[in-house]
Amino acid sequence: MKKLSLSLMFAFAILGILATSAFANGTVNPTGGHNEIIDPAGDVGRLNPNANGTGSGINNPNAFRDVIKSQGMIDNHGQLGDQKTHTSYQNNTNSCASCHQTHTAKARNLLFADSSYQTCSACHDGTLGFYNVFANGSKAGTAGTFGGTHSGNMSVHLANGAVKIKAAPGGNANGTGSWDGQFTCASCHAPHGSYSDRLLHYNPNNMGLTTPDQGGILASRIDVVDFANLNGGVSVSSDKFRAVRGTKTQHALSGTAYESIPANAVIIMVYEKNAGSTAYTKTTNPWLYGYTTTANGRDYYSRLFTVTKNEIDTIINWSQGFGTIRNFNAAQNFTNAVIDQNDYLNGSGIVSFKYDKGLVYAYPKTNADGTVDTRGVDLLNNAKSGHIGRAYAVKLDLQPVPGALSNVVTKHNVSALWGSGGSGVAVSQWCTTCHTDYLYSSSGGSTISGSRTSLHGNYNGQEYFGHTTSSAGYTCLRCHYAHGTDVEIMIDANGDNIRDLQKSVDLGGKGWTREIAVAYMKDKNPSSALKKATNMTGCWACHNSSKAGSLKNTNRDPQHPNGMMPDPSTKNEQQPIALGKVTFSTAVNFRTEPSMSAPLIGTIAPNTFVDIYGESDETFYLIYHNNTLGYVAKHAITKQ
Repeated sequence: MKKLSLSLMFAFAILGILATSAFANGTVNPTGGHNEIIDPAGDVGRLNPNANGTGSGINNPNAFRDVIKSQGMIDNHGQLGDQKTHTSYQNNTNSCASCHQTHTAKARNLLFADSSYQTCSACHDGTLGFYNVFANGSKAGTAGTFGGTHSGNMSVHLANGAVKIKAAPGGNANGTGSWDGQFTCASCHAPHGSYSDRLLHYNPNNMGLTTPDQGGILASRIDVVDFANLNGGVSVSSDKFRAVRGTKTQHALSGTAYESIPANAVIIMVYEKNAGSTAYTKTTNPWLYGYTTTANGRDYYSRLFTVTKNEIDTIINWSQGFGTIRNFNAAQNFTNAVIDQNDYLNGSGIVSFKYDKGLVYAYPKTNADGTVDTRGVDLLNNAKSGHIGRAYAVKLDLQPVPGALSNVVTKHNVSALWGSGGSGVAVSQWCTTCHTDYLYSSSGGSTISGSRTSLHGNYNGQEYFGHTTSSAGYTCLRCHYAHGTDVEIMIDANGDNIRDLQKSVDLGGKGWTREIAVAYMKDKNPSSALKKATNMTGCWACHNSSKAGSLKNTNRDPQHPNGMMPDPSTKNEQQPIALGKVTFSTAVNFRTEPSMSAPLIGTIAPNTFVDIYGESDETFYLIYHNNTLGYVAKHAITKQ
C-alpha cells in the first residue's frame, strides 16, 4: 500500500452538479503518477517546481521525506507527526507551505498551483494525500472517484472552476452573488477546518447566511423569547426559528464542552420549529462569525439586538446586505443596542460566545473591588431580536480503515446515511445548498397542494414533481456518489460490480471477460449522473415490487429474494496487504492464475509499484495492476 501523508481534503462533495459525462476543459483520467490535467507534459510551468518536492520523490511512495510538504507529517516510527495540514495547527506549524507559497504562488490566495483544483489535486491524486480522489475500481472511496474514463461512462462533479455554482441541477440558474461563483474544491470543502467530517464547508454557497425561503439556514430577524414562552404564540406556518433565553439547566447543557458556563448564566440559543408543529427543538448548528466592511463600518454575521424587530426594520436596510444601517441618528443609540463580537473580542468581556456550540451567554462578574458587573446579563435580558448566521455541521459516523497508519484515515459508515438516526438527512440538507429545489416541499410555498415543486422555477420555469430527499430512508447518497462514478465502481441490481462478474461461476460470478463485464455495466444514457448503480437499477433497491395496481413483479433473484441490493460503498472488498515493486530488470509476466502456464494478462515494466492482495503459495503474489487482479511470480516482486 502507498504510505499515507497529508490529511483529508476532498472526500465528500455535493450531489449531482454537472451530472454529465464530459469534463468541459479537460478530462481527468489518470494513467499513473500525477494526473495529466494537473501536471501536463510540456507545461511544467503551470506548477511551482518547489511545491511538489525535490525531484524524483514526487511519485515515489518510498521517498516520503523527499517531498517538502511532508516534513513533520509523520514521525520516525511511521506514525502521524505533529504537523497537521488542514486544521489543528501546532504553534510551531510548518503546514502553511503545504498549500501556499509566500512569494512565488501561481494563483490567488498564494496557492502554489494555478487553481484550488490543481493545488488540492497535487496531493490528493494518490501521491501525497491520505485520500486519493482519483482512485478507481475496488480502491475508490465511499465518495466515488474523479478518476473515471469517458470510455467507462464517466460522470463527475466538475470542480476545476470551469462551471459556476448556478449550473447545479435544481439550483438557481439565474442567481447572482454566491450562485455566480466558480465551482471548485473549496465550494464543498473548507481547507482550514470545518465543523463537519471530511472538511465539508461550514457555509456552502453562502447558505448559512441565506434565509430559509431561499434554501438557507440563516436565522434572520427572529424573536428572542424566554424559555417559558418557547412554544407559545406561533402558528405552524410561521417563525421557523426563535432565539431562546434560558438557563444552563433549561437548555440541558451538560458535559465538558459547557463546563466554563456558570450555572447562573443567562444563555441564548437558536431553536428550530419541528415540521408540521408549533413545538421548537434546540439546534446544534454553530454560529458563523466574522464581518464584512460596509460604508458604516463593521457588519457582523451573528448579532442580537436590544431593540424590537420593528425598530430594527426601520434602521436596517436588509436588502442591501447584512445590516447596512439607514435612518440612523444618535437618539436611537443603535451601537449600544447590538450584541456582537465587539462585546467579546474588544476585551470588555461583558458577554461570551461559544460559536462552535451556537450560543451566547453572560453572568454577573465580581470585580476586584467587590462590585458586581451585570452589563452582559442586562444586554441579554433586554435582547429582543436576532440576526444569526449559522454554520452547517455534518457527521458521517467515521470508522478507521483496517491497516491504515493512523485512525485519521477513515471511511464513513454508509448504512448510517439512511435509516433511523442516520446522518443522511443532514447530508441531503448540505447537498441542497446548491441543489436547492431537490429538498423543497409544498410547505415551502408550492401552489400545488400536497406536491413538491421547484423553488427557483427551473426546467423552463415550470413547477415539477421530484423524488424526495428529505427523509432518512431516501437521501442523496442513497443513489449517488459525491465525487463521481463510472463502470469501475457501479453495481447492477444484484449488487455485482465488474470484478464480481469476472469471477468464475464456482465463486459466484459469471466468468465473463473484462470487456463483456464493462459493456454490461455501462450506463445506457449519455451520462451516469453520479449514480452508484448502473442505468435505473438503483430504483430496484427500494422499489422492489411494482407500483402497478394490476401487476406485481414477483420475479426475484435467489440471491436477493426481497429485491434489495447492497450499497456499493459497503461492499467488503479485499484490501491490499502490502505495496510491491517490480525489481526485475525486464518486464515480468502478469497472469490470470498462479501458474507459469496460465494465460497472460500482459506484462509489467521494471520499477512499477503494485498493490499486493495476497499470496497464493510460495510462488505467486496476487496483485492489482491496471484495474485488473492477477498473479506475478514472487521472485519478480519485492515488498516495500
